Amino acid sequence: MTMLACTHHVSWVVPVDGNKHQCLYCREIVTKKDIYPKFEELGADYQARWDRHEKGEDAGKAPAP
Repeated sequence: MTMLACTHHVSWVVPVDGNKHQCLYCREIVTKKDIYPKFEELGADYQARWDRHEKGEDAGKAPAP
């Protein structure tokens, strides 16, 4: 069941099958625009890991906050 006010904090977001990311708190599939802090504020390392996962290049490694 989806929560109405989940912030999708990056510490709750993990990569899942299908090159997607899921919030562990509310279980929703999230995108870059859905997470907090904003994707642009997370630094080059985090952004690169996220992008590699979306492209299927990461072999299941989770982006660290």
